[in-house]
Amino acid sequence: MAVEVAAFLLKEKLQNLRADQTIIYPRLKGRISTAINNLQRLSSFLKDAAESDNAEDQESERTKILSSIYSAEDTIDNYLLRRAQQRLKDLAPLWSQKEVSIGLKKLNDDIRDSSFFSSLKKYQPQPQSLQSKVPGNVGNATTCEGGSTHRWEKISHLVDLETEAVVQKQHMEELVKDLIPLPQEEQEFRVLPVVGSGGSGKSMMARSIYDRVDIKQHFECRAWVCASRDFKFRDVVIALIEQIFITRLSGIDHLGDDILAEMLLKALMQKRYLIVVDDVWKVEDWHKLTIPLPDSQNGSRVILTTRSDEVAKLADPWGNPLRLHLICDAERWELLKKQVGKREGKLGEFQDMIMAKCRYSPLDIVLMGGILSTTESGEWPRIVTKLPSACEGRLTSLDIVSLSFHELPPRLKVCFLYLGLFPKALEVPVRRLLWLWLSEGFLSPTPAEREMKLEPEDLADMCFQILVQRKLIEVTKWKLDGSPKTCRMSGVIHDFFSPKSVGSGLFYIHNNETELPKSHKIRRFVEYLESEKISDDSINENLRSFVSFNNKLRGLRSTVLDSIPSAVGKLPCLETLDLKHTNVTTLPNSIWKAKNLRHLYMNEVHIDAFFQKLSKVWIDWLTSGKLGLTCHKKSVKAVVKWVLLLPNLHSLKLRSIDEFGEPSNIELVSLEKQTKLCNLYLLGALVKQVNLSGVLPSCLKKLTLSMLALKEDPMPVLSKLPELSILRLFAHSYLGRQMTCDGEGFLKLRVLKLWMLNQLRSWTVKKGTMPILQELEIRACDALRKIDGIEHLQGLKELTLTDMPEDFIEIIRRGVGRETYIKVNEWKLSRHQANQVQTADEDDEYDDEDDSNSYVEEEEEYYDEEGDESGEVNEDGQEDDNESVDDK
Repeated sequence: MAVEVAAFLLKEKLQNLRADQTIIYPRLKGRISTAINNLQRLSSFLKDAAESDNAEDQESERTKILSSIYSAEDTIDNYLLRRAQQRLKDLAPLWSQKEVSIGLKKLNDDIRDSSFFSSLKKYQPQPQSLQSKVPGNVGNATTCEGGSTHRWEKISHLVDLETEAVVQKQHMEELVKDLIPLPQEEQEFRVLPVVGSGGSGKSMMARSIYDRVDIKQHFECRAWVCASRDFKFRDVVIALIEQIFITRLSGIDHLGDDILAEMLLKALMQKRYLIVVDDVWKVEDWHKLTIPLPDSQNGSRVILTTRSDEVAKLADPWGNPLRLHLICDAERWELLKKQVGKREGKLGEFQDMIMAKCRYSPLDIVLMGGILSTTESGEWPRIVTKLPSACEGRLTSLDIVSLSFHELPPRLKVCFLYLGLFPKALEVPVRRLLWLWLSEGFLSPTPAEREMKLEPEDLADMCFQILVQRKLIEVTKWKLDGSPKTCRMSGVIHDFFSPKSVGSGLFYIHNNETELPKSHKIRRFVEYLESEKISDDSINENLRSFVSFNNKLRGLRSTVLDSIPSAVGKLPCLETLDLKHTNVTTLPNSIWKAKNLRHLYMNEVHIDAFFQKLSKVWIDWLTSGKLGLTCHKKSVKAVVKWVLLLPNLHSLKLRSIDEFGEPSNIELVSLEKQTKLCNLYLLGALVKQVNLSGVLPSCLKKLTLSMLALKEDPMPVLSKLPELSILRLFAHSYLGRQMTCDGEGFLKLRVLKLWMLNQLRSWTVKKGTMPILQELEIRACDALRKIDGIEHLQGLKELTLTDMPEDFIEIIRRGVGRETYIKVNEWKLSRHQANQVQTADEDDEYDDEDDSNSYVEEEEEYYDEEGDESGEVNEDGQEDDNESVDDK
């Protein structure tokens, strides 16, 4: 696996180097082509060898070739760096090209001299594209009309997929009954163990229960932690504290374990809590965790999942743990059909063959469904025959995982293995994972992909979707617009592949105990906790990246930095500059020399002095990006005209303010030609009333309006936007007294927020409108007295009422069904907030990574889509003193 991974990464660099027009050294281009062909053949050979019984043969020769590949990669990287550092656009130094040529000659000679070179000749180089790997052409997800409107279309349907499909409903109802006892029953603290083998569905069942509406309403607070085999008491307690207290407490890293345990104990003492402790392996680990869990005789519960009968017996000595057993043939077949989806009609002819191979846990079926759903049906017999029969006594789940991995193209293998560097059970932000893939250089477009105008960001999206469809990674949290927020490897898959990722040489995990690799230099260094002094032997010029999960190490974001040196323009490989939550408000002119800069994140920047450069340079920067601008009223018209020059803009936030920072006039022009604009945020008072139907593009998915002072009900126009999934009408965006949502409108709307519409008195919701609306928030709409037809919102899961009259709240409670989770917030404003209340709305919601106060940025999330139960966030990004009362 190590050679296959290294060969792919080097081949990607060589393909880009072959297209370099400055290459003039004799025979260099020929050696590049030879090396590419050799590496492609080598990858095909190694894939077949890994599936045979001779996978471990020729180990010494593979080690030699791996060393040659790394040496060639180092030479090429040095050449590319020297070339990028040249200020003049003349030819790269000839002696550097000579070094590359010599390095590639040695690589080609080593491959030719290997004992298996004769076997390589039968493999013909055949570049693989992502589009060919998944039925339905994944490439369309980013290239169809509307641009990023269809960005996650291949996996967005999973948001609404019932997770109960992979759990046993009878067992789930038994567990719910123990969680919510009848009023006359005893309310003592209880631990409810769930026991089963790896992949039996323990965690999925616990998650399904944890997210239920009746569970949310019954328990005052909830928390989820993973113990895992590498249990660390301190990490688990801190994770619990952060979820109970909602936010990370300052100085928590310096507190002792005893103090942390006492802090958690006191926090839980007065609450009815539900805590899920997932994947407990040892009795002593569970014993430690019982110390900070109080019994307040108020019905608090702990769900514990484990593979160990001994742990389950200790956790509940007088009870009977819930045991998950193998599902029957009929249940396995139904589960497989759900995983395969629309192509289940072709599945029947393979039923006997598949069922004979997958006789263990639900994970087997899910993984097999992932393979079948992402390959053509003509390939199914070949795939199924590769699996050993269940009667052979092998762990079928791992066999299926291994098969699914080997069926991936090299590019996807590398991206998947990279996930192994994250700690087990960690929920990884999808956006950060894609950034890391891109920064590591895993996703350089092939010539064919360049012709399709696919950017590296498009390829990252496509790779992620395929891995999700394969069920090799799971999306753990979704944004309400249908895009993935966080992901992770399942525990079984992580246990199997993380050691293989380290063994492949892709990265090295340092934990004060592991030995340094002897066969190769470390290229990616990963640190989980605060470590002892790192030796000089492990850090050298071959190091590509350093990834740390130590909280004491951080980048530029959220620092006291107040300026950027002009030398930033001399960083030829800089692609991302993240200055959010710093004091930096100006950029040096040298920033325009950073030719490879693709992502710029800032909270505020003054642009008036170099607006002309913005016009010329940022058009290239923003070919596939997002932009947020706050401008004064005198320049807003010029800014709007400039925005029209960005046809590929995906996200736009435009705010108009006066010299005192208050919302000012804004003049709108038609954005209908912005066919890729899916996220729009507008703040400012309209100079003249406009018909929104002639302004808004039909591809919008997210729309936020604030201070526009619309006099005509906007709902009839907005309801016709076919892709709209999130709509937020903020303070004074609409000044009318009545608002009506007609039937058959808002077909894809999932989130609706109405804030501070002070003139609104009546809202009518007709049958058939907003059929999939999940989240509704009404805040400080003082004059609103009734909502006619709220019972028509059949899909509503969460209703938040903030600073609304009690009589209105009671009317709403009687109108919605029991399946809707009602949250009532009492919004307490500070004196400063009261003075700023009219402009605080757009900054009041936040994403867990990006505060939406940003003015010039490439990426923005405008709301906390998870419905965080914390207090609100004021215009300074600080938490308000907010009281939340959940409707029981």
